Amino acid sequence: MGSASRAVSCLCCPCKCLACGLFSCLCSILISLLVVVGVLALIFYLIFRPHMIAATVDSAALAQFDLAPNSALAYNLSVDITVRNPNKRVGLYYDDVESLALFQDQRFGYVQLDSFYQGTEESTKVSPQFHGQQPLQGDVNAANFRSQQTDGKFDVEVKLNARLRVKVWAFKVRGPKARITCPLSVPAPGNNAGATFKPTDCKVWF
Repeated sequence: MGSASRAVSCLCCPCKCLACGLFSCLCSILISLLVVVGVLALIFYLIFRPHMIAATVDSAALAQFDLAPNSALAYNLSVDITVRNPNKRVGLYYDDVESLALFQDQRFGYVQLDSFYQGTEESTKVSPQFHGQQPLQGDVNAANFRSQQTDGKFDVEVKLNARLRVKVWAFKVRGPKARITCPLSVPAPGNNAGATFKPTDCKVWF
């Protein structure tokens, strides 16, 4: 009875049956493609096992860090950062590399760095230099500056941002934007109390 009804329906409206058939075929193709992509992604992960990049600030020094009465910050900060690619089969291109320096969440320094390529299990050292003058906003920042100056060290945050491209064999694929954040405690200029900078690991975000 049901088969006869469908046959009659198709005879009465062949276009409807054709549309249903095409829709069913497209759904089958789409599901198959999703399964294939999922399997390939799993195989890619099991073969290459991509790992998160890592970064460490090896050294940081303040040659100048002075706050004028008008809250203008005069600064001269040098930083050495080692970025590591722990992957054994994946190379990384770092494009649009920029470095920022912040005090109390206010940016006072900005440096554009050269792009670079990092082969498998390679490390690259980048050394941004920040110097200039920048106004700080708010009385709280001025008070925090004086307090940290008395303690003989400043809490400075250095960030490194880059657009990644991933290289697998001869293939290059556009990757995410890497954001590296490094909270630092840097000895104040002219500190004679024996304070030294300790290498600091950074946090990496995508």
